[in-house]
Formats: sequence, structure tokens, C-alpha cells
Amino acid sequence: MSSNKEAVQQLFGDYRAEWSQPDFASLFTPPPYSEKLVHARPSFLVGGRGTGKTTALRSLRFDAAHARSQAGEASAHHLSHYGIYVRINKNRVRAFSVTELSANDRQRAFAHYFNILTCIELCQLCSWLERDRPSGKRIAVEPVAATFGLKDVNDPRRLQAALTDGLTALELYVNNGGRTTPPVLSANDAPLKMFAAVLSDAGYLDNKLLFCCIDEYENLAVEQQSMLNAYIKHSEPPLSYKIGMRREGLKTHHTLDEGDQLSTPDDYAIIDIAEERFDTFAESVANQRLSSAKKRGVPVHESLTDFLPEMSFEEEAKELGCARVAAHAALALRDAPADLQDWFSSLPPTKAYFLQYWHESSNEPVIALAKNWRENPSEWDTRLGNYGYSSLFWLSKGRKGARIRKYYAGVGTFLALASGNIRFFLELIDEAIQAQLELGWDGESMLAITPRAQTESARLVGKRRLAQLEGLSEHGVEIKRLVLAIGKTFFEFARDPIGRAPEQNSFVVNGDPASCARIQPILNDGVANLAFEVTAKTKPTSELEMRDDEYRLHPIFCAFFEYSHRRKRRVTFQASSLVKLSTRPSAALAEMMNSGNPTPTDELPTQLAMFTDFYQG
Repeated sequence: MSSNKEAVQQLFGDYRAEWSQPDFASLFTPPPYSEKLVHARPSFLVGGRGTGKTTALRSLRFDAAHARSQAGEASAHHLSHYGIYVRINKNRVRAFSVTELSANDRQRAFAHYFNILTCIELCQLCSWLERDRPSGKRIAVEPVAATFGLKDVNDPRRLQAALTDGLTALELYVNNGGRTTPPVLSANDAPLKMFAAVLSDAGYLDNKLLFCCIDEYENLAVEQQSMLNAYIKHSEPPLSYKIGMRREGLKTHHTLDEGDQLSTPDDYAIIDIAEERFDTFAESVANQRLSSAKKRGVPVHESLTDFLPEMSFEEEAKELGCARVAAHAALALRDAPADLQDWFSSLPPTKAYFLQYWHESSNEPVIALAKNWRENPSEWDTRLGNYGYSSLFWLSKGRKGARIRKYYAGVGTFLALASGNIRFFLELIDEAIQAQLELGWDGESMLAITPRAQTESARLVGKRRLAQLEGLSEHGVEIKRLVLAIGKTFFEFARDPIGRAPEQNSFVVNGDPASCARIQPILNDGVANLAFEVTAKTKPTSELEMRDDEYRLHPIFCAFFEYSHRRKRRVTFQASSLVKLSTRPSAALAEMMNSGNPTPTDELPTQLAMFTDFYQG
């Protein structure tokens, strides 16, 4: 039925925080760190794009709470907190850094700008509170208006209108370098504290907290962060600040007083989204959407594991052509004793192919290896356990034109590919649904996403993410070059097992200080923009290694480059090779691969063949 198909298409299609309010209420799932976020102490919520920062902060805003209360949680005035939400617009705040105003006037103007933004939000909160409790005490905003130099303003709506006009005047003043009529500037955080006092006096904050949620804190300049750091450090209940930012987004710990620094845990708590039980949260979000569809009569599994079935090792080996490789190994045993041939024939193809894999990996004679396997079956079972997954990537070696050379399927795999990013996770599922519809679904039978559709989804999302890298930052082009080169290197490692450990997909960087200094900012920016992930190195190997960091490409790229998404073994790249990618990429790639011959162009997966010009220099 077309209606069911349309419902399924929309099921995971909206994975951004900018939902409409009714959808926000029905689809919002509290993240596992919710209890930490609603404490009185200011909090910095840290995570990359798509990790759910904006959604979590917006869930604290008064209208989101109201929407959930309408869905049956509780009446709005029974909530434990009220919140406002301010997103830092990079273009707007940059104007305060490039204006012709003096440093002091620039600082005072920015404080006034932030005060206006937050108080416009607080005016909207007041209007909502008065609607929710019409019999409540009137909120007298005259004291707040006075902090802005406004007279005869005694209503939240009039104050909001006056502040909106004041915002326009301020922007003209700043953008024209002070050549327009100077506005009356408010003191640093006086309007916010006064608003909190007014709400308390009106009886709306009995044992309630007032959250000022600031999103995209990294967009602020250092001097602007210093000012807001002072707001945060000197905040007092009921007012508390909740800050969303990317990793490394806090550019300074200083406040306006150079000797006065923002420190943790005294002044704020850090909530690192990547460390907050992402898998459980992501599954809850997805299961809630499936359950919602099921209630509307759409024939989908309520269980995510049934909706996204995984493949067993044996199933995947069959799909990737293990029988063909096993037959090749049997041919190599044609001169072996009959009893050895009979023994080999008794093995299922999902095991027998491994003889050929180990022959190519070790370069030992097939007959000798077969004899050893028959005599030491437990040893070979261990070997298959250690190298079996890695051998799946090798199975498609030489298969020109194969549509799928490695499957990426199952909830666990999608969670690993998303790696703490809820937007990636929902996008993977959404694209898998679209791929399944293209492969065929009648709209009436129970819908389960095939491994093929899941794999095509993973490859597409990785490709899309790769295309976005150039526009993410000033280092975007260099980041994309690194991703292309490192991804191709790990692809080659996965295809060619000879002389190397299985599943090499992490790396450390060492080399001369000058090259390390050139590549470090690119890696740092790549980590901030989710091109790479970085963890503390587990085993030191050299004094020349750059810092103590171990990197890997973000797992969202694994299906695109066709290598293992599991965090396993690391390799070492020379910083000089990575620097060389900008001028001599083919030479740099040869140094990075260090051994073996690259896959011929006509055997490359289609998605990698698109970048042949880059790989060949």
C-alpha cells in the first residue's frame, strides 16, 4: 500500500533537531545524561555535529517541555525547571570582532547583544507562563526594562518588542563602526539576574531552576567566550547555564579578569556525549519510532534487531563467494593423497576457503597446510576465529564488477559506524529503508531491511559525508585528502593479507618536528569535524610519535572504503608522507602502504574508482 510506503519513508527521515514541536514531543527520547544536564551546576555538553547536543538543549526549552506535557507527562508548571535556548550565530557574532569600535566598546556592545538575545527569550517564557497559569501573579518586568534604560514598559510583550527594536539599532551601530546613534548599553549579566529575580517574585520559580542554554559555543571569539565565561562562573541559583559545543570548543578558560579562570569541577561539569551509553540511547530512539509506526498500522517489526537483521559469518562468506575460492583450493589439492582430498571435501565451503586464504597469506604449499589443518584442527579453529572476519574482505579480491564486496549489516554494525553520533545512526537507517524500497517492498508484508540494502545505505552515507568535508572548515580540502589517502590505504591492507596483521584500521603519526607541526592542526580540525576520532595511545612505540594520540577515520567511512569497522590494530604513518599528499599523492600513498601492489583500477570498487585521478597523482 502506498500509504504504508510513505509512512516508512518518513519514519527515520527527520533526524535533525529542527523538528516541528508536535514531532519533538512524540519523537524525543531523553538521552542517558539527562539527569546530569538538569543539575543546578552549569554544564558543558561536548560532542560533534549530530551527536544530539542541540536536541538535548532544546528539550530544556519551555515550549519543548510544554509540548511533552501536552503529550501527557505533566502540566508545565509542575516541571522542575524552565529553560531558554540561544544559538550562537557565527556570522552575527563575528561582526563584533571585525567592527571599527575600540576593544572596550566592542566588549560592552557584545555583552548588550547577548543580554538582548536572552531577554527576548525570557519575554517569550513570561508570555507562556502567563498563558499556562492565567490566574497567577502578573510578571512585573519594569525592573528588567530599567536595566536596558527603557521606561514605561510593564508587559513582557512590550518589552520583547522594545528589545527587538534595540537589537536592530545595536546591529546597525556595530556594523557601522559606531557612526550611528550609540545605544544605551546594559551591564554584563544584570538583565538576566534581574529577570530571574522578577520570575521568583512572581511565584513562578518556587524550587525551580532557570536554564540559559547556549548552543554552538565554539562560534564565539576568544574575547567573547571570556565574557560569557564570567557569566557562567558567577551565576547563582536559580539561574544556571547549559552550554553545547564541539570538542575543543572552549577556546579559553579566562573570564574578563585574567586572573579569574573558569575551572572544573568547581564552576561547571563536563558531559562528554561519547561516554554516555550511546548504544542504549540510539536503540531506544529507533525502537520508539518503530513502535510509533506499528501503532499507526504500518507493518514493521517493533524490534530493531528484527528490522535490521545481521548476517552470520557463514551467511556472509557464502554471499561473498567462498564456494568459488574453496573450489580453487580443491583444485590445488588434486595431487594430494586421496584421503587428504576426502578430508578437505568434508569441510563446508565456509571453512574450506580459508585454506586458500592462509596459503596466500603465508605463501606455504597448499598440501602442507591441508595436512597441518587435518592434524591440528583446534589450532586452525583458533586461526579462523582470529583471521576469519579479515578474510571476508579478501574473498572479493579480483572479482571485477562485484556490486557488494563486503556486507555491513545489523544493529551492532550500524551503531559502530555511527560511533556516538545519533544523526549518523538515524541517517543510516533512513537510507537503508530507501534502498529497500528501491529493491522492492509491497507495502503489506512485514518489512525487514535486507543486508544488501543496509550495506548500500552505509556506503551512501559514507560517500555523502566525504563530499561534505571540504566545506566544513578552513582545512576542509586537506582533511579530505587525508581521508581519501588513509581510507585507500586501509582498503589495500584489507584486500592484501600477506605479511600483515588482520584489521589494521588505526594509526599513529611520527616523524620530523616540522612535518608533525604541519599535519597536527589538520588532524585536530578533522577530529573536531568528525573526519577522525582520537584516543589515548595504548602502547608507546617511539619517542618521535606525535603527542600520545592514536587516530582512526570516523567509522562512518568504513563501508565506503571497504575495511573493518571494528577498532583493532594500528599502523604508523610518517608525517612527511601525509604532508606530501598535497603535492605528490601517488608517492605519498606508496610510502603509506609500504608494501604490496595497489589494486588495479579496473578492480577498484566503483566508489573508489571515482578518485583515480587523485590516487594516481
